Amino acid sequence: MHGGEGLEGGAVLHRGSDPGSLAVAVAQAVEAGLREALAERGQATLIVSGGITPVPMWQHLSMAQLDWTHVTITLADERWVPVDDPASNEGLVRRHLLRSEAAWARWVPLYDGKPTPKEAQPAVEARLATIKWPADVVVLGMGGDGHTASWFPGQAMDAAWQAHCVAVDAPQTPNVPVPRMTLTPRTLLDARHMLLHLTGADKEPVLARALTPGNAVELPVRRALHESKATCHVYFAP
Repeated sequence: MHGGEGLEGGAVLHRGSDPGSLAVAVAQAVEAGLREALAERGQATLIVSGGITPVPMWQHLSMAQLDWTHVTITLADERWVPVDDPASNEGLVRRHLLRSEAAWARWVPLYDGKPTPKEAQPAVEARLATIKWPADVVVLGMGGDGHTASWFPGQAMDAAWQAHCVAVDAPQTPNVPVPRMTLTPRTLLDARHMLLHLTGADKEPVLARALTPGNAVELPVRRALHESKATCHVYFAP
């Protein structure tokens, strides 16, 4: 996880020529972080984000020659839909990451079938408590509105978000308008390695704004860029 262009505020930018080559670079960085954790502590925890952007990265990562039996994987956030719903992040992870070598990893789901994430929160919190924190590697994405995980613009997070996870109301479109369960800043920002993986020329001006210090309620991705315990490595390709 070295190289790249140092930015104001301490983040490091790794610019790729295209999404495919960027996916390989992110997969290699994640593998390095997991390998380091396995060597030092005998186990590793990986937090991934859903959506389409990470799918090629997961496909590369799933073939990594690691001791996956000692790797725990969960999501940064989940849309509250069944796993067979096209909007399910868990469904994407199962199809594209939990396969090949990575099929041996321990999977900790956020969705559990209860009617709402608010009703499920105590059970999900107990499940997350079985993970060895802090996470070794967190890979976040960014929406065009500057959200990351399910931290959306306008949310006041800190006062109520002291658990590992919290239920979130359905966001406005163009985000998928369903309720969510998200890991909290307290949980994600403590990671040993923080990566932000995004593609698309339309996101470049949003990233540029977020890289300048400012209001995290306006652009929640600023939390990952400026407040994470570890240096945030930004992987971007137009």
